Amino acid sequence: MTGITEGKAAGARGHVDCMELIKDSHSTGDPMVSVSHPLAKVTHEAAIGSVDKRQLETLMAHGLTPEEAVDVIIKGILK
Repeated sequence: MTGITEGKAAGARGHVDCMELIKDSHSTGDPMVSVSHPLAKVTHEAAIGSVDKRQLETLMAHGLTPEEAVDVIIKGILK
């Protein structure tokens, strides 16, 4: 995943929020933050984690398969 934000003018504001969910794999994030004006403000935040086990179990208790439950959790994070 690559997230890009640039601050090129006075008062420009930008933010890159990188959130990766991993399950039995490897994940990397490549944020690209560029500020070329002294009055611009650009920030970056990153988090890498896994699907919350309790949320997964709750959704499965309501009849979802493990794969369906993971999809619901990920879609909720992306909204």
